[in-house]
Amino acid sequence: MFSKREVEHTGKVDTVIGKGTALKGSIESQGVLRIDGQVEGEVHNKGDVIVGEGARVTANIIGRNVVIAGQVNGNVDVEGTLEILKTGRLHGDIKAAQLVIASGAIFQGSSQMRVDEPSKAKGKG
Repeated sequence: MFSKREVEHTGKVDTVIGKGTALKGSIESQGVLRIDGQVEGEVHNKGDVIVGEGARVTANIIGRNVVIAGQVNGNVDVEGTLEILKTGRLHGDIKAAQLVIASGAIFQGSSQMRVDEPSKAKGKG
């Protein structure tokens, strides 16, 4: 169920939406969220999000780090790293500090890299 690479990226998993489970609506979470089923709606997570190989997500995803091995139709806004594995499919726009796309992965959309804003990094005065 969990690849060694995915677990190394995220540590322990707090919430799992299992294979064969379909969820419609909004998910708000704090820890590591793994999706192996189907989700339609919105995903807002302060922790990491893993979209498993068989998962189908039709939702915008906001998270700290996101790993996509399944299919996502929606925009992805990531504070840290977005990684699309070789089985991953992403159809939507992304915003991330770092982007890793494996050979064989599919990404259709536009990307915007997060950069530190000078006024926030330097402070006032």
